[in-house]
Amino acid sequence: MSTAPSYRWWTRVGILLMAGVTVFSFVRAGQKMWGGGMVSRAAPASITATNAVIGADGIQRVTLGFGRLNYNPAAIRVRRGIPVALTADRTVGGCFSSFVIPELNVWKQFSETDRTITFTPNRSGTFRFTCAMGMGDGRLIVEES
Repeated sequence: MSTAPSYRWWTRVGILLMAGVTVFSFVRAGQKMWGGGMVSRAAPASITATNAVIGADGIQRVTLGFGRLNYNPAAIRVRRGIPVALTADRTVGGCFSSFVIPELNVWKQFSETDRTITFTPNRSGTFRFTCAMGMGDGRLIVEES
């Protein structure tokens, strides 16, 4: 009795399963990075947005950290047309150091010496922010002034 046909069959099944998992992983990563698929584009109701504090210089300031495998806070509320200074604290590292808000053309690679990005949101709405790999994400809620 030969076991060769059974061995070949299981090898093919294993290869097909590995290929399927690989394709699924790439599709999900792309969906998460670009805001599609199962990722909600609206701020979840269970998340309380942190309001940026407007300093004496008129700049909205907020500190971004890392906790529970994601950015913290997960939702930030700012006003349209007023500059925002977002500072990453020392807990933000790895791929989370590469911060993007694709819809607002905002991108920053935080470093040990430069941990602040300044931008002015010129549109109202809810915008997704993420690391460059799309693994961590949050929402920037821009409201009218």
